[in-house]
Amino acid sequence: MTAQMTRPRTDCIEEFFDRISATPQPLLHGVTATIRIELAERDGERSWVVRIHDGRVHVSRRPARADATIRTDRKFFELVVTGEANALTAALRGRLRVDGDIRLLVAFSRVLPSPPHRVTIVPPADRTAREAARAAKASGTTARTGRVSAAAARAAAAARAAADHRRTRKDHER
Repeated sequence: MTAQMTRPRTDCIEEFFDRISATPQPLLHGVTATIRIELAERDGERSWVVRIHDGRVHVSRRPARADATIRTDRKFFELVVTGEANALTAALRGRLRVDGDIRLLVAFSRVLPSPPHRVTIVPPADRTAREAARAAKASGTTARTGRVSAAAARAAAAARAAADHRRTRKDHER
């Protein structure tokens, strides 16, 4: 037997809680709340109480009152703490249940990891959408908001001013 086979399997949920409680979490600055996380398992239920006080996180297994309770099964929560599933999306789809202040799930999701080395690419539905995206990119707009960047706005203003100047000069020459 190798040393690797005799090592106990690490618990990614415990590692996650150890990691967030080991150092201050600047993304939770200004948040003061208590969140209970209840995970259904084959042999019952396990729960953790996460106390957040202005960026400091303390995790315990002792029962306590909470401002919000997050409930799901253990396997799914493992996906959440490894970044393979999104807690907010899961709550919207009913895969993860939140009782209490839903804003605390939003705050807690700030310390959850991002997907590991994945980039989500949504291909355009048709050629028209692809051309629209290309035109938006060329004009300096951002794909999500449609807002024009400051540099693109200045360039467009300069082009309009130059065109107006040419028109004015032609009018004077007539």
